[in-house]
Amino acid sequence: MINYALIVLIFSLSETTALHANSIKFKNANELFDSKNYTEAIQNYNDLSTNGVSVNLLFNLGNSYYKAGEVGKALSSYQKALKLAPRNPDLIKNFNFVQKQVPTPPIPITLSQKLIRKLSIDEWIFITAFLSSLFFILMGIKQFYPSHIKNRFWMKISGAIAFIFLLFSLYSLSDYYDDKRAFVTKDIVVHTGPVEQSPESFMAKDGMELFVLGHNGNFINVKSSFGTVGWIDTDAVAFILP
Repeated sequence: MINYALIVLIFSLSETTALHANSIKFKNANELFDSKNYTEAIQNYNDLSTNGVSVNLLFNLGNSYYKAGEVGKALSSYQKALKLAPRNPDLIKNFNFVQKQVPTPPIPITLSQKLIRKLSIDEWIFITAFLSSLFFILMGIKQFYPSHIKNRFWMKISGAIAFIFLLFSLYSLSDYYDDKRAFVTKDIVVHTGPVEQSPESFMAKDGMELFVLGHNGNFINVKSSFGTVGWIDTDAVAFILP
């Protein structure tokens, strides 16, 4: 007979051991950063990221990249962290500090994007779920105890607000998973076509933010904040999303 309790215990112990091992690796990576071994710290943080990322991990990884002189990769790590914690003051401060050192401006965003990025996806979904639950509770009370809710005004208001936040949540999901921004990770020529022999379109500097338009083999079609279009090697950019 299978001892299910034993199986659960084994898996629980395995998970606890993994978490403990990750915490030790994270501590070791931090110690490497403190001792100015930035290259080794980056390797350790990246190894940890294969098991999932956190705000602290991405923040420390961004700091390590910056200290190692890799501006584009630092900005990419900070942006990934800001997706999880968009109002984190340390993240915002470090990102803005590093971004100011890039000679080209970032890709402009719309007013609606500015608004939607004030909250993380998890926050939008949580608020939407709360408001939707409130609406359905009011619906249930109206159904089973009609005398308690004679005026449907608050039901309509709660339903409308829940629907609006649902739209915001869907927009937030679309904005998150359809984020086509990327950062240049080294000074490189951007070509007019998806081959090395193509003429030069413009020169991209480390940390320059680009908008990805499409892919062709090992090249991606990009647009700069100035509106200039060209093709760049995929290995020369760090995406905000994989």
